[in-house]
Amino acid sequence: MGRLGDLELYFLQTGTGPRAARQATEAAVSEWSPDAIISTGYAGSLGAAGIGDVIIGTRVLDWSVDTARSEIQTEIGFRERGTIAARDAVITWSQGPVVTVKSVLWQASEKEALAIGTGAIAVDMESAPIAQVAVSAGVPFLVVRAISDRVAEDLPMDFNLWFAPFGAARCFWELLKRPTIMPGLWQMKRHADHASESLRKFFCALVIVLGAHVPPTETKISMMAIGAQR
Repeated sequence: MGRLGDLELYFLQTGTGPRAARQATEAAVSEWSPDAIISTGYAGSLGAAGIGDVIIGTRVLDWSVDTARSEIQTEIGFRERGTIAARDAVITWSQGPVVTVKSVLWQASEKEALAIGTGAIAVDMESAPIAQVAVSAGVPFLVVRAISDRVAEDLPMDFNLWFAPFGAARCFWELLKRPTIMPGLWQMKRHADHASESLRKFFCALVIVLGAHVPPTETKISMMAIGAQR
């Protein structure tokens, strides 16, 4: 939690995946009654965006449920302030649709197929349920993600193993069997650090932009951060 003038900021680590994101957002809305919510964290590129590029979502596509796909538009005024912050932060950024899925897309072929099927420019595992809770509560929301893997590259291993029973042990065993994975994991760490630095610059600029538009009455902004183990 923090404060800048009359602007109150709440940062919450939701955990990875749609269920964790929904539960954390519902709890945050109940506890803090925020005036706005931002879904933030890492994302995979589905287009031209490179490592560390910031993505501002124009709409969120929910592909985490196979039988009931839907989409939600982000709030226009909130998004415009996000684009001002991105320009002020002097970072590489773009805006477009973001799609949420229920599992890690670790192969390039999966990301390429999703890009064709959805037209989205980035993929994550949390933004759709965060957006759904925000809309249900009548709260404006924004999606701001930083790219940690490119569309045409495979991750070094299938990280869905982590979420299976005994996931940590299974991932460790996979590493023992394939020690050549290690350089790829270090590269992922460098990519995540680059993405984190882009988000840091963005949010430093955003709080200034938001602070300049805070009305006389107190405003609370709740920022949701993913808890992916990267």
